[in-house]
Amino acid sequence: MQAKHQSVLVSILIPLYNAERFINTAVTSILQEQSIPLEVIVINNGSTDGSLDRLRSFSDPRLRLLSNPKRGIAEALNTGLAAARGQIIMRCDADDFYPQGRLQSQVEWLNQHPEFGAVCGSFTAIDAKGQPVVTFNNGSTAQEITGELRRGYTRTHLCTYAIRSDVLRILGGFRPYFVTGEDIDFQLRLGEVCRVWYCSAPVYHYRLHNASITHTRGSGEREFFDQIAREFQHQRQTRGQDDLQRGVPPSPTPINSKRPLTATQHIQNCLLGRAWREHQAGQKLQALSTGLRSLMLLPSNLTVWRSVLALAVKPAVPTGLAVKSTWHS
Repeated sequence: MQAKHQSVLVSILIPLYNAERFINTAVTSILQEQSIPLEVIVINNGSTDGSLDRLRSFSDPRLRLLSNPKRGIAEALNTGLAAARGQIIMRCDADDFYPQGRLQSQVEWLNQHPEFGAVCGSFTAIDAKGQPVVTFNNGSTAQEITGELRRGYTRTHLCTYAIRSDVLRILGGFRPYFVTGEDIDFQLRLGEVCRVWYCSAPVYHYRLHNASITHTRGSGEREFFDQIAREFQHQRQTRGQDDLQRGVPPSPTPINSKRPLTATQHIQNCLLGRAWREHQAGQKLQALSTGLRSLMLLPSNLTVWRSVLALAVKPAVPTGLAVKSTWHS
């Protein structure tokens, strides 16, 4: 599955760990692009299921399979980055997939704007079967987001980014200290070395299922690394280096880990948030419909019952305000 030596414009990195159910969809969604010279680099991170057999069924020479001997998501991405030949680097997780036209639109945008080092977009959530759940409100206006990254705000998923490879290598890739939250740390550092643009169109489908890292790692661990990524940014801005660069990072071991949300709970929260945004936009009937859909996922959740009742009785008054959130994989 090694790609022949040729000019490669885009390299897409896919870290892989036991994603037998989804890896074909992820790879196929990228290889359907025929107008752009690309390579798909899948980095096996110790899979023990049938993921590798699924990959070996592909005969496309643009697909490359590597092994990551050190394990860990950051190390896997760095293994892929070291082998990448493209001028533009993108990431896709093995359980997610790209919408049609994503590569071409982002490549064209970067070609037309050489002053920017990266472009990103919004994304949608899907359930384990691939059915749409919600399009996250990452912002409806295209704009430069370099300043907000430098202020510690990340509005979208790292897998929506297309990044020039020279910028990635200036950053030194991903930092293995971050066993999770490596995407937050990377986005914040990216805003320090190049200009970044946000386009509002959805360019990524993010799958919610119980076997994903989001739903298997304790939320306390994720919160620790998210917080320390922002603390490190503050240190770089005020001292010139962060504690990780100085070789004295805090130990992540004494973490009081909270049980992560299940995929169903996550989907329920996403739908409830969507319902309130619809209510805020004056779409009361649609808001109630979405709220009831959220409620039916876990009818035992009394908090959601109260929220849906509030949707029913509270007048819908459009405010015109956009709701922003912080996201990572």
